[in-house]
Amino acid sequence: MAMTTREERAPATPNEIWEILRRTAEQQEKNERNWKETERKWREVIVLREREDAKRREEDAKRRTEEAKQRKEDAKRRKEEAQEEAKRREEDAKRRKEEAQEEAKRRAEEALEEAKRREEEAQKDAKREKEWERLSAMLDKTSRRVKENDKTVGGLGRSYGKLVEHLVGPGIIKRFGEHGYHFDDVKKQRHKLYDENGRTETEIDLLLENADTVIAVEVKSRPDREETYLGRHLVRVEIMRAHAKNEGWEGKRILGAIAGAIFDTPVRNATLKAGFFVIEQSGETMRMNLPEGFTPREW
Repeated sequence: MAMTTREERAPATPNEIWEILRRTAEQQEKNERNWKETERKWREVIVLREREDAKRREEDAKRRTEEAKQRKEDAKRRKEEAQEEAKRREEDAKRRKEEAQEEAKRRAEEALEEAKRREEEAQKDAKREKEWERLSAMLDKTSRRVKENDKTVGGLGRSYGKLVEHLVGPGIIKRFGEHGYHFDDVKKQRHKLYDENGRTETEIDLLLENADTVIAVEVKSRPDREETYLGRHLVRVEIMRAHAKNEGWEGKRILGAIAGAIFDTPVRNATLKAGFFVIEQSGETMRMNLPEGFTPREW
């Protein structure tokens, strides 16, 4: 079937025109509805986005508020920590200052006590020196009398050392008795021990002996500071132990003592440390001033 051209098409009838207008109106109405629907949907999207944005802004604001609160709390915590640290440092400085003051006070007290002790020792030494001078004068006087009365005195002897032994002997028995060592009297004076060739190995100034104990007493006017007297007396008691069988001392304790008119403090301490009794002149008699807990050395 051949198509007709526009020139060949017949003019539209009124019904056709109305149909075209109706269809056009329907299409426009449909388009209007579509645009409204599209607009409605976009409005819903916009509202939803605005709500989401509002919610996000609210959450951001809340987060910023919480962060600000956290920063405030952190600042407060740091401030409190700084205050606590400052307080701790202040207390430490105060404690160190108090400790330093206590240490200074303790050292001052110790220095004062040491000075007092030294002063007392000096006074004691001065007193002993004075006693020694008095004893020396007495010994000089006695020596002169001994020389004048040699025949009457007899075995007393003339030497300075023998005079000291005779002054020490009478009081020493009582002094040892006060410390639990009981002797009837001085067993021997200037007792000698001999070697196998008959030569004198050692000599004991005063020998005390009872059933279980032998004590060798070395008598010195003033024990020397160089401690040679200690070494000699240590050798002396060792020799005594070697002669114990021949002297009848087996099974007995052998002890040592140093007697002197004057003992300087270092000399007295060295004597006690060696395990020897210290016997000092005091006025007209002798004394044994032993430290607490002193235990004599036994051979």
